[in-house]
Amino acid sequence: RATAMSPDVRLPPPSETTRNSGGTRAREATSKSTSGGASASRRSSGKANGGTAANASSVARGATARSATAMSHASTKNTTSAKPTGRQPLSAVPTGDATGRFCFEKLSAVVNLPEKWCACCRGPHLRGAKPHPRLTITQRALANAGPVSAFATAYANSSLPAEKNSGDFGGAPQIRWRQPRWPGPASDFAVATWLPVFVEGCRVTMEPQRMIAIEGTKQIIQAHDYYTILPLIPQLVPHLRAALNTSNPPAVAAALEIVSLLLTEFDGAVDVLLECDGFRRLLPTPNTLSNCTVKVRVGYRTKIVGGEQKRLDVIIHETLSLMAEKGGARGLRLIKSYVPTFDPGRPVLGVDDGWGRRKSAGR
Repeated sequence: RATAMSPDVRLPPPSETTRNSGGTRAREATSKSTSGGASASRRSSGKANGGTAANASSVARGATARSATAMSHASTKNTTSAKPTGRQPLSAVPTGDATGRFCFEKLSAVVNLPEKWCACCRGPHLRGAKPHPRLTITQRALANAGPVSAFATAYANSSLPAEKNSGDFGGAPQIRWRQPRWPGPASDFAVATWLPVFVEGCRVTMEPQRMIAIEGTKQIIQAHDYYTILPLIPQLVPHLRAALNTSNPPAVAAALEIVSLLLTEFDGAVDVLLECDGFRRLLPTPNTLSNCTVKVRVGYRTKIVGGEQKRLDVIIHETLSLMAEKGGARGLRLIKSYVPTFDPGRPVLGVDDGWGRRKSAGR
């Protein structure tokens, strides 16, 4: 029995490998069309008598089209019903592509950004919370004070070799040492151990800790010669820089006072500072506070309520002028590279410039 072939069957063109014979692709297409035509003719003969092969093939094509449409609708429904996943940040690492070359993946938006660090909250600031008021110079300095110094720890433990002299009347010294001959060179005072501790106490702004740190540092430096103090200057620079980086006017003034004392007491101190890169490590903060007019206490020898006070910009200018004088051309060049507005020949009006009297007289 001969089987009728569906009239809409299109045989594929002969490939390059099969040429005129048609090859395997032609035989597979012929067998599929033959089986499809036979099944369609059997279905058409069961439903209506006298149906032709053409009608059977059209019915088969319609059924196939409807099934394909139903499957596409089902797949679309499944796709839309699935919950969308959030975008995850990609890692910027090289990955290989199809050609074997390395390429970097694109970065997408980061999900769930971390909270910003807040100096007032001492931690992450809550989103949508009321912003804090602007910090003053002292409050910002307290926020950037850093860890507790070794001087403050020794003071809390009562292990410092010096303490406040409560009976300092009639020209008596402000501090009292635990041993009579301390910190003189004839005693067994450990200068290499305690001098860095007292210098680190310069960033402590509470009294009487600040007074003990400043006066103790001065007495230790003045009691010993340059053979003992100069080798310790590289150890003092990090503590002086930590006090300057707090940007707290009392701590900055105390650190600059110690720098001035080292430069005036020993002629070779400036050479040691230049060799250990002390100028570069100490100059950034004076540049930022060169116009600060806050009054701070300097020295504890004058018996005045509140102590002798001076403006911070005057202290900075005096210290920079001394560094430029002692450091020569190299020191001035370094100072100008960090403090471009510094001019050693320009005088700075101090506390007693008459501004307060003119202001009160004009009222």
